Amino acid sequence: MAPVTGAHSLVAFRAPTPRDALPARQPARKTPRSGAPSRYRCARWFRDFADTSLVAVAGRDVIGFLIGYRRPDVPDTYCVLHTEADPHHGTPALRARLLRAAAEREIARGARFVEGAVPPGDAADVEAYAQLARWYGAPAHKEALFPPPSFPGGDHDEILHRIGPLYGTS
Repeated sequence: MAPVTGAHSLVAFRAPTPRDALPARQPARKTPRSGAPSRYRCARWFRDFADTSLVAVAGRDVIGFLIGYRRPDVPDTYCVLHTEADPHHGTPALRARLLRAAAEREIARGARFVEGAVPPGDAADVEAYAQLARWYGAPAHKEALFPPPSFPGGDHDEILHRIGPLYGTS
């Protein structure tokens, strides 16, 4: 993947490794978001989903990451499980750039849709999905991921963002 220029340095995207778990937690510590993963969970994700996930690096610093996977029952759909981006790094729209880099890679592998569940109040993720839809000129559909009563006793009110169909821009 081609590096992109950030405000302070060159940013590149690459597959994560479990060794990236500790530095990847640094952006999560700087932003009070619910659902930020533990170091152990990051290490597991980076091991198990390395082929479908990305880290953003500037020099030797991990400044963001995205965990994703392909839905086994809907193979043309790429699902984003979690994103983090260092808001203090100074790279504009880093979360959207991570999302777009992952989408481009998965489109090259046959994906036509990108999905991600966004918790209420997460304006950064909402904007990242909106930017992705604008970038591709693709429809954006939003709905409750697990509307009541489909998830009894659940306290999750995430909104599923489904973007597509997508076709590569390169």
